[in-house]
Formats: sequence, C-alpha cells, structure tokens
Amino acid sequence: MKKVFVLLLTALICLPSHAGLFKIINRTGTCIAACDSLEVEVNNNLPNADQSNYLKGMANASVASQKGLGASYGSNIEYLEVGFTGAIGADLSGNSTSQLLKGDVDYNQIRGIGVGGAVSLGLKGDLFGSSIGPLDMKKTSFYGYFLTLDAPNRDGLDGSATSLGMHLRYKFIEGGGAGLGLFNWGGIDITTGFERAAMKIKFVETISESVTASGATANFIGSATVGADVTTYTIPLELSTNFQFFYVASFFGGLGMDLSFGKAKSVANLTGDISVTGGGTGEGSLDLGSAESPSLFSLRAFAGLQLNLAALKTFILFNKGLTNDSLGLALGVRLAF
Repeated sequence: MKKVFVLLLTALICLPSHAGLFKIINRTGTCIAACDSLEVEVNNNLPNADQSNYLKGMANASVASQKGLGASYGSNIEYLEVGFTGAIGADLSGNSTSQLLKGDVDYNQIRGIGVGGAVSLGLKGDLFGSSIGPLDMKKTSFYGYFLTLDAPNRDGLDGSATSLGMHLRYKFIEGGGAGLGLFNWGGIDITTGFERAAMKIKFVETISESVTASGATANFIGSATVGADVTTYTIPLELSTNFQFFYVASFFGGLGMDLSFGKAKSVANLTGDISVTGGGTGEGSLDLGSAESPSLFSLRAFAGLQLNLAALKTFILFNKGLTNDSLGLALGVRLAF
C-alpha cells in the first residue's frame, strides 16, 4: 500500500502546470516580459492546481477515499469478519467516467486526490444479545476500521494518511435463495456510521531558472513547498443489496448520501530571491488558497464484485459521485466466519 501511496502522490505533483501558482508581484523597471517568461518556467516545476478549486477537490477526494474501508456489501457475516483494504479517491473535474475507463483522461483537470487504508473488524450484532433498543441484533452488524500510512521521505516528497471509521449495517429487508442455494439474494441493507480521513502531503522542489526576454534577464534560485493538510468527517447513509451466484461470485451495489465536514488547508512556502538585469525588481509569491471544505451534502452510486473462496473474500468497489466529480476505488481482502 505504501508503494501505491507514493505513486499516487508522485502522479499528482508531476502534472504539468498551467494554473500559475508562482507569481511575480511588485514589478518595476525591466521586470516585464522577462518576468512573464520566468513565471512560466518556474510553474513548470510545480503541480497543476488552481486556487479556486484545488483545496475543494482535495477535500472531496478525501471523503471518497474512505468508501469501502469498513462495512462489507458483498456478503452477510455470520459471526465476525477481519480484513485489509486499500482505497483511493479523486476529484475528476471535467473528466467523465467513460473517459477514465478508456484511459482517455486529461490529468491536468484532476483537482485532488485522496488515499485511504484500513485494517477492519466486523461483528454480528447477536454476539451482544438479542436486541438493543429498537434494533434486532440478528439483523445488525457492526464494523470498525483504522490504519495509518506513511510515504517514504524521498525526492522532496513527504506524506501520511490516516483512516478511522465505524459503521452499523441493518438488514431492512430479508433476502432469500433459489436453485439449491446456487443463487442467493442478500436482501436490502441500511448502513450508517462515521468516517474520518486525514492526509498530509508536502512536496519540496528546488528551483533554479534563468530567462532572457526583451533584453532583460530574470533569475530565480530557491525552493517551493507545495501540498495540503486535509481532515474530513463524514456521516454516510446507504441502501445496498447483493446477489451471490454459484457460491463463488457476489455482485453488490447501492446508493449513498454523505454529510461531510472538515477542511483542506494549503501548504505553500517559497524561499529565494528574484534578480532582474537592467534595474528591474520583483517579488515571488506562491498561493494555493487558504482553506476549503468538502461538499456538505453529496449523493453517490456504488457497485462492486466479490469473489468467495470459502471464508476468504476478495472484492473491488467503485463509488461515483452524482452531485460532484468525485470517484472512489477500493480493493480489499477479508476473512468472514
């Protein structure tokens, strides 16, 4: 999972830049055309981001990165379930899901990315008695998950991600089987709970650029620190169902609503001086914005496939935002008893 984390963060920071995070302000004298060209060259070393949507995209991607880490959708546990899951979330912006499936993605438009992971535990409710208040424990399952991932500090990249959550799943409508158990419908489940995602990413780029234009030369030697500090909290409400065929494959899907809070704060720091020949001056600035929250209320659809080999369950889960541009992917393995 660490390798996946590093690759995803590296992909984010290596996108070509067009948004212009680096600006030269307070220009005087010959710092005109030469400084325009210097801005372009320095921005080519920095992530592609826009102050107006970068942090919003990071916050929504953080929420999407938690989907699939806790509650199990592909089967109904009898006693307990333990597992490990890795997940990613992204704000695709102008990219469509069909473009993603075809591999025809404009990576310059991706606004944000989030990473999640979980060691999870699921318990059947009737282990705690026959009922708790209005809940029939035979129809209830409890799930909890937690994991912290750290990216190796190398090539100026440093990051970490922590996932924490609890879910309650209730069997709203009982399912049934046919064909001597070769086909089974799992009924309809209601799932709710609490999800917390925290991610810190920081990329330090050493920059040395010199540009000549209109008879003047502009130089910048220094370093730029770019990243985000994201913490989101989500209360999900989901309706889901699943179908099992020949004991081996389970298909599942549903609809979800998320009530989300939290902040994505920018990490932006610039060191170094700008020098311009011919009496020009200018000051470098780096702006990612200050802070943004995820979409307060969002709708999504999800679907997945689970392969069953006795107690061993492996699954893949896709989540697609219906009211925003978020997308989530989770891969996991679990032991169910």
